[in-house]
Amino acid sequence: MRGILALIMLIVISKAASAQQSYFTCNKLAVYLTNGSVTIELPKVSKEKLRQQIHLFIKERNYVYKPYYSGEGLISFRDFAIICNKNKCGSDLIAMTMFHFAYDSGFVKITLDNEIYSSFYGGELIINDNDDVASKKDVPFAPYEFQIPEQYSDEYPESIYVFNKRGKIKIKNPDVEKVILDFFNRYIVDIRSYFEQ
Repeated sequence: MRGILALIMLIVISKAASAQQSYFTCNKLAVYLTNGSVTIELPKVSKEKLRQQIHLFIKERNYVYKPYYSGEGLISFRDFAIICNKNKCGSDLIAMTMFHFAYDSGFVKITLDNEIYSSFYGGELIINDNDDVASKKDVPFAPYEFQIPEQYSDEYPESIYVFNKRGKIKIKNPDVEKVILDFFNRYIVDIRSYFEQ
């Protein structure tokens, strides 16, 4: 009986640990998929069925299909979403994320590219069909800086890392790092739950 209980506890703990797994890494330059990609194994699902499921997923999530980047066995689409606001992160952070789903019978391989933008002044960012980002009323915004010189730490409260004159880098904002990682991890968790249901 104890052996069975121990086995059940081990299974529960391992499932909880894998559920909290981070698919992304955040360093001084970017946030990216830790292994470069995530593959979802879907045995017994045909290539055509996967193509249909991917297009349905894009439609249901209100993502933007990108035919220019898509081709035989590859579907690309984009999302443009707020990561967090100024109250939580020191500046509004917005992500443009381009997903690439390579697929064939039995699997989907996910890769992605992203750009993060920062607007300290509360600019409402918009994106056009060509993926150009602008702000309404020309409110200033800029590409997000993961690291900044220590002397500008107050001017960039949203940055995760600072470096001194000797080039030594230290983390100054682990909370923002966690928010960014959680934001991107939610994409993969959502994708997995959609396709593995």
